[in-house]
Amino acid sequence: MKKKWLKNKRVQQLKALLSQGTSPAALALSTTLGVLLGLFPILGTTTVAITLIAVVFRLNLPLMMALSYLVYPVQLLLIIPFIRLGEWMFGQPGQGLTLASLRASLSESFLGAVGDLWSANICGAFGWAMLAAPAGLLLYVVLERVFSRYLKRREEETPRL
Repeated sequence: MKKKWLKNKRVQQLKALLSQGTSPAALALSTTLGVLLGLFPILGTTTVAITLIAVVFRLNLPLMMALSYLVYPVQLLLIIPFIRLGEWMFGQPGQGLTLASLRASLSESFLGAVGDLWSANICGAFGWAMLAAPAGLLLYVVLERVFSRYLKRREEETPRL
């Protein structure tokens, strides 16, 4: 006999959330977007963006969130290079940002740093977008094949009753 809490509406919703987006294509898309959005250079935007995209497109939200948190250290390391790439794209002179000055600005006031660094954020977003599109396409194609093979092999190994 199943426990009453297993029939609870919230538990059923949680189960549905954890199991959605488990086809090879959906797993590849969830993985790709989780990594790419996790690297987006504007701090504080990735969690909201990932949640909205996962819910709207019925992707695997737990996987996407876990990957975005996993790549967080890389996101911090790539902020300055993305800004430099965006500055180069727009022909803007460098703003003299360093990781140390960025860290100091963020430690004083997060919102103040965002306001002070608005043009740098825009340049960083465009620099990220320039690389994210081709990298995302390549990553998706590779992962879709990997997940397809893995799930097919797993299906073949699973004994049928």
